Amino acid sequence: MKKALSIALFAALCLLPASCDNSFEVFSDKYPVSYGCDVSLPPYNSAAFPGTFISVRKSGPDIIVTGMDGTVTKQQMTEAEAKGFRMGLCGLIVGTPALDNESCQIYAYDLGCPVCDRSGRRLELGLTGTASCPECGTSFDLNNNGFVIASERKDTRPLYRYPVSRNGSYVTVSN
Repeated sequence: MKKALSIALFAALCLLPASCDNSFEVFSDKYPVSYGCDVSLPPYNSAAFPGTFISVRKSGPDIIVTGMDGTVTKQQMTEAEAKGFRMGLCGLIVGTPALDNESCQIYAYDLGCPVCDRSGRRLELGLTGTASCPECGTSFDLNNNGFVIASERKDTRPLYRYPVSRNGSYVTVSN
């Protein structure tokens, strides 16, 4: 009886780490993304400075770019841009993290809250490199891989992050 109990306890302990795994993939493919911009031109150029982020989203035939300071720029998409345009759940947050980023690599996160995980739940950018959900109250650190820094919820996860490639000053975000 003791041997059977020991075997059952050992088996349960072996399964425990697998069932409590809170790891997430670095890049998300949950929502399709296909977007490109030239970070040498305004309003995208601010995304190339460490610690600075912009949000990019679609509204009808326009692209709406919002800076951390709330400055909004509206640009009409060309027909070709509109055909291949995919913005994830709610749009994108594009910028250059200030922490552990000697090469000034540009990152792209989804503008949608991954905790709420609904298209109408856009994050708001803060002046200090954070993004917060006005619905659930969760805050994320854009300078630190989109990790959660504050939340009332227990079922949190980091921001959805998308692969970024760069050819000179042209940045492409796609999965």
